[in-house]
Amino acid sequence: MALFSRKAAPDWSAGDDPEAEAKCRKFPTPHTNKNDPWFHDMNHARDICNGTNDGVVCPMRSLCLTQAMVNCERNGVWGGLGQHELGFMRKKYRHHPEKWQRVHSLLLAIADAKEKARD
Repeated sequence: MALFSRKAAPDWSAGDDPEAEAKCRKFPTPHTNKNDPWFHDMNHARDICNGTNDGVVCPMRSLCLTQAMVNCERNGVWGGLGQHELGFMRKKYRHHPEKWQRVHSLLLAIADAKEKARD
């Protein structure tokens, strides 16, 4: 986590447009750190972002990924990716933002293939 944001966060509410707002805004965040899905149940948080259960991908997913990459977020789920995937992207592509979305798509496809193989 950065001590200061290098980039200001986007308007996650999308101007109060329920169709375009970030899906994470629709889930209650506990007042304590216990059972926060964005930091403790990463698989559930990924499923929410990537639309695994409802078929609706978060409309802010790519902005969320950019926010995490620019600000070096190290914890939680960002852009549908967990800590390990974000760490990989930071190491390999930190100075190549033009590649972030392509690698993001590839990592999501790999995760999806692993999930299907488990079923």
